[in-house]
Amino acid sequence: MEISVIKTRLTLAQVLHYYHLKPDKNLRLCCPFHDDKTPSLQLYYKTHTAYCFSSNCKTHGKSMDVIDFIMNKENCTKHEALKKATEMITGEGLKAAPPADRLTTLHKIFTYFKNGVVNSQPAKAYIQKRHLNTDAIDIGFNSGQFHYKQNDAAEAMQEYLNIGLLLELGVMSRFGKPAYKPFGKHCIVFALRDQESEW
Repeated sequence: MEISVIKTRLTLAQVLHYYHLKPDKNLRLCCPFHDDKTPSLQLYYKTHTAYCFSSNCKTHGKSMDVIDFIMNKENCTKHEALKKATEMITGEGLKAAPPADRLTTLHKIFTYFKNGVVNSQPAKAYIQKRHLNTDAIDIGFNSGQFHYKQNDAAEAMQEYLNIGLLLELGVMSRFGKPAYKPFGKHCIVFALRDQESEW
């Protein structure tokens, strides 16, 4: 699979899920590439990159894309990382990522929504105006754009339709593809959790 295709189809969230790495609400985690007691790895879901701010890390000073992340996690060559990335996308191989389910999709989308707050000044202003504490509760903002990058991924689009994140309008867009109405467009969204703080 071509590098450009891998970068289009494999998200940073999928790579983290594969390695059982769960970031905090500020999209940070203890860096898996060095002995890290305080989260120093910052994640950027919009660009699907990561950056470690610790000078003790072998990756310090370098922004990592999904392929770089796999290379450093597996301590392997770029060729081997590309093969592993392809396995994550296609589901082939012994350690392939599990198929998406409702909870996985909701977690991925809400992570996208949380990143939406960071990138939207009006959303941040509204949250501040309503005196909502982003340190105490998870808050996201849905710009209504989350499905555009997935327009060619039929499986992802079907999952969004199945769980109600998208409503099919029954008409075609100006690009000749089905038009959809996204759930909660231009709205602040919250994650509902159970008593164990699970989704």
